[in-house]
Amino acid sequence: MSGAVSNTIRAAYGIGDYAICLYWSGVSLYLLYFYTDVVGISPYSAGLIYGLGIMWDAFTDPFMGFLAERTRSRMGSYRPYIYYGSIPLALSFILLLWVPPFEGTVLIIFLLFVNLIHRTCFTIVSVPYSSLTARITDDSDERTILTSSRMLSAALGTFTISALGFPIVLYFGGGEEKLGFIYLGIISGLIAILILHITVSFVKERSFKSSVDDLPNFAEVAHSVSRNYPFWIIFLAIIILISTYLMFNNNLIYFSKYALGLHDYQGVILGFLNGATLLAVPIWAYAALKLGKKNTWLISMAILFLGFTTFNYYPIDDLDTLIYILIFIGFGNGATGVLFWSMLPDTIEYGEWKSTETIEALKNLMSIIPLIGVSISFVLLYFYPIDKAFHRKLIQDIENRRVSDV
Repeated sequence: MSGAVSNTIRAAYGIGDYAICLYWSGVSLYLLYFYTDVVGISPYSAGLIYGLGIMWDAFTDPFMGFLAERTRSRMGSYRPYIYYGSIPLALSFILLLWVPPFEGTVLIIFLLFVNLIHRTCFTIVSVPYSSLTARITDDSDERTILTSSRMLSAALGTFTISALGFPIVLYFGGGEEKLGFIYLGIISGLIAILILHITVSFVKERSFKSSVDDLPNFAEVAHSVSRNYPFWIIFLAIIILISTYLMFNNNLIYFSKYALGLHDYQGVILGFLNGATLLAVPIWAYAALKLGKKNTWLISMAILFLGFTTFNYYPIDDLDTLIYILIFIGFGNGATGVLFWSMLPDTIEYGEWKSTETIEALKNLMSIIPLIGVSISFVLLYFYPIDKAFHRKLIQDIENRRVSDV
């Protein structure tokens, strides 16, 4: 199965990200709002808990990948974690959206503890799931198709939790949002468990090419990754993009509620944003196959740049204007998931491939970017007004003023 993959496997693998994104987007869209406007803690405490959770991921994600790669079972390396981890993940998500009967420091500690528990459970499932792409096939174009299926499902999952999240909270909560969020957690968790079990049932991993003893240790892996500059380019690019987009998403709910007074339309607003992303996924996937992944990424980033610039400078005072701009931003964002998760596995082979061409490319990377920086600094400093003669004149003028003041 190193080449083409059946449509059944494509669909079964892709749908798994629907479940993953019920959690991922549920947290990224609603958790800060839940902390501040439902639980009632300060924005500073909410941001601290959220930030510590992200830092926790930085440690647990690599470890989980290292552990899963060394797992050997009849189900494979990755599928056992997805199968058995789905239920604890669902329970942790429900607990995450529960308002505990605590106050003060105890409340903050409890919220942080639950946050870390949920993120750990999420890592146990999501990292092995993401790693399945490379285990299913080693064909670059097929990975793009697999990833497109996955990102289409991810966008659909994000659209679902975006468009229906607040309606579920408000309907089942009967005006009491803290009760509504519990229902949101239960419904999302049950759907996710069912879908992840479908993925495990239909997707099979290729046979192991090596034993655990043949695999490099953690230090060797870290050394190899540190020298894989294509990996770092795509990794840093997506980390920066995800961070900025999460900032936009997290604050969109507050902006809609407090700046525009459109809290009753949160489902519509988030639905249009992520609906545009959903519809854009197949378009960007086709573009990646025709134009190449790098060129498609650059085009999508140009669209996002224009979209965020418009959002910042164009006066937004009604629902229609907000939706039009969000559709544009959502369309540009549709490319990011498809491209990142199809480009990332390609960097794996790079770590095993060295040639004159790659050394030359590395040389270019090491020199061209610094040259650009040097050129910019040269231009800026060309207009710097304080040369030796001018500085001497400044000193003389200061001395003259002191004398005149005396």
